Amino acid sequence: MTINILPVRTEADKRAFYKFAFRIYRDDPNWVPPLWSQRKEYLDKKAAFFTYGEGEFWLAKEGKKIVGTIGTAVNQSRNVGKDWKAGTFGFFEVLPERYDAAKTMWDHACESCRSKGMTELHGPYSFSADADPGFLVEGFQTLPSIMMGHNPAYYPEFAVRYGFEKLFEGLAYRYDLSLVDYKLENAPEVLKKIAERALRRHGQAVIHSPKMEDWDNEVVKLHAVYNKSLTVLSEFALIELAEFQASASGLRSVMDPELVFIAEVDGKTAGFALGIPNFTEALRYANGLQYPWDYVRLLLAQKKIKSVSFKILAVDPDFWGYGLEALMFLEMGKALIRKGYDWVDASLTNEFNPQTNKLATRLGATVYRRYREFRLRL
Repeated sequence: MTINILPVRTEADKRAFYKFAFRIYRDDPNWVPPLWSQRKEYLDKKAAFFTYGEGEFWLAKEGKKIVGTIGTAVNQSRNVGKDWKAGTFGFFEVLPERYDAAKTMWDHACESCRSKGMTELHGPYSFSADADPGFLVEGFQTLPSIMMGHNPAYYPEFAVRYGFEKLFEGLAYRYDLSLVDYKLENAPEVLKKIAERALRRHGQAVIHSPKMEDWDNEVVKLHAVYNKSLTVLSEFALIELAEFQASASGLRSVMDPELVFIAEVDGKTAGFALGIPNFTEALRYANGLQYPWDYVRLLLAQKKIKSVSFKILAVDPDFWGYGLEALMFLEMGKALIRKGYDWVDASLTNEFNPQTNKLATRLGATVYRRYREFRLRL
């Protein structure tokens, strides 16, 4: 029977697009349903991405039966500074043993990209460059951390079969606080010495928590530092301010200000570190918060969260060598131990990021999840 690729248009289409993933993962204990409100925002094209990019959502149907879903997009901000004319795909789900459906969806994505003048197809991403990047290729037996994706093992196999090749690989590290016996004095001596020098040079006031009463302005400052700190990495794509603000807004309700550290030198924001309680430990039981009673489940489960996701450690290159990274890292460690967390996720970092990978290895962290971003030359 012919597989047709149909646009998502009606409210029924949007609900079907969302619910399809529940069929794929119904026997997977490590899948965390995406929040319906967030997915609906994308399907309604009201997400921040649509203020600077364009995208469409599609259902792969065999007769009346849905066999897959996909999104296609063009994010020109991601192409800036790269030798790319790349479109992207995301929101990809397909039934097992249905490579024919995957192929049909990717054929459609390729044609969509060509029609917009693109010469490559990259993915998967949930459209913005830092949203669910890559297919999981290692660590299927583990729970994803907050802001990380999950997929069956056959997705990357299908991608390779279609002709995709590796573009980048992202690593998620796990660090168990038991390695330092939950005592910061057991941290590596070199790290403590660097932090001590930074304190002698700049004083204790160099690190502070975010000013929540001035949150909007804080976010603008942190956005500038974030982009500037990561432009040295070849794989990094600039994040639009609207996207950064949307992410910050979404995280504010789950953020603990005591796990956010901002470095300021001579009145200038020089860097920041962001840790977020790993709410996927609770959201796995919350059914995507589709119904009122799902919130009750979330409230009960979030009391048992035992890990934190260390999402960002960013320092303006003008302040590299000041010891700010070590100082913020140790301050984060103090807070995690004080609050009784057991382990830390650090994700995602590119496999070729020399500083982060070196620090993680030195601390004894191990890679527990690996994601692969793919490209296809059209």
